[in-house]
Amino acid sequence: MTENLSRRWRRRALTVGLVAATVLSTPAIAQTPIQSQDSNTAGIVAEFTECKRADGVLTVRVRFRNTTDKPIVMDVIHSRNYDSYYVTAASKKYFILRDTEKVPLAPAIDGSGNVRADIAPKAAYVFWARFPAPPADVKKINYITPHTPPFDNIPIAD
Repeated sequence: MTENLSRRWRRRALTVGLVAATVLSTPAIAQTPIQSQDSNTAGIVAEFTECKRADGVLTVRVRFRNTTDKPIVMDVIHSRNYDSYYVTAASKKYFILRDTEKVPLAPAIDGSGNVRADIAPKAAYVFWARFPAPPADVKKINYITPHTPPFDNIPIAD
């Protein structure tokens, strides 16, 4: 009986080991950017990766990618200024949504009032935010951020 238990545990360990090795060796799927441009931070490229409308909410994601061999610290939000990130569509401006306690639906600020990204060499930080969705007949937006020129004519995925 002890021998049977031992064999079963070895088989389980082998199975778990194979599954773990498969998971660890599977490369992460990177989202292809919709649009890319240089940022105002040397060595950082901004890549717009998502613009999705669902249930009256527009979700956007921008990946800030460090192209250097050195770590970069970036103030993504400075001095609680969430209103410097907004969407324009059909001659209207849309600001980041806030919850019932007036907390922005975006990355949380730290104790200094900033959202800081410590971006390792060749790594990235993904910024996201939720906005009120423009009407269904609006198919493209412009996204304004203090870190880059505007991202223009970004298609909305429904």
